[in-house]
Amino acid sequence: MKPAAPEPDDVALLLAVARRDEAAFASLYDRFSRPAFSMVLRVVRSTAEAEEILQEAFWQVWERAPSYQPALGSPFSWIVTIARRKAIDRLRANSRHLQRIADAQAMSNEDDSAPPMAFENIAAGEEAGSVRAALAKLAPAERRAIELAFFDGLTHVEIAGALKQPVGTVKARIRRGLLKLQSSLGHRRKGGTA
Repeated sequence: MKPAAPEPDDVALLLAVARRDEAAFASLYDRFSRPAFSMVLRVVRSTAEAEEILQEAFWQVWERAPSYQPALGSPFSWIVTIARRKAIDRLRANSRHLQRIADAQAMSNEDDSAPPMAFENIAAGEEAGSVRAALAKLAPAERRAIELAFFDGLTHVEIAGALKQPVGTVKARIRRGLLKLQSSLGHRRKGGTA
């Protein structure tokens, strides 16, 4: 990747951005967005994701401009490093998401002995116990669809693929399960029994 032609005002632009100068930020973006985008695109190989990552990277440039230290590197290097890290973070997140889909596909739809993969990430304490108890009362197919959607973060289409079920079936299971959970958890909050 070839940096933009060196100009003595790059540091001045970034320092102006640190002072929240929006015109300087626009100039900096115009100057460095194209090479940063090219680098990000080579990492993620998706134009849509590269555009999103570029926005995130330049938002971070705006936020972190006051911490820029010219002695540690050029503005170009600093900006491209931020964009590269964002791109790598996105690849790692995508990889984890794909692994959750693969794990869901490997598990049997009727295997109700397996806990949700990310269940430990929900609120701890008595709320977690109430949710666990309410989930245990659901039909296995409803519980599995809800676990994949809410604990593992899969979309309806991804769940349908993992469970080898039509999307409409997945949506119906989630809807029915959520209504049952709402009813069960609502009774607990009111002091009644489920």
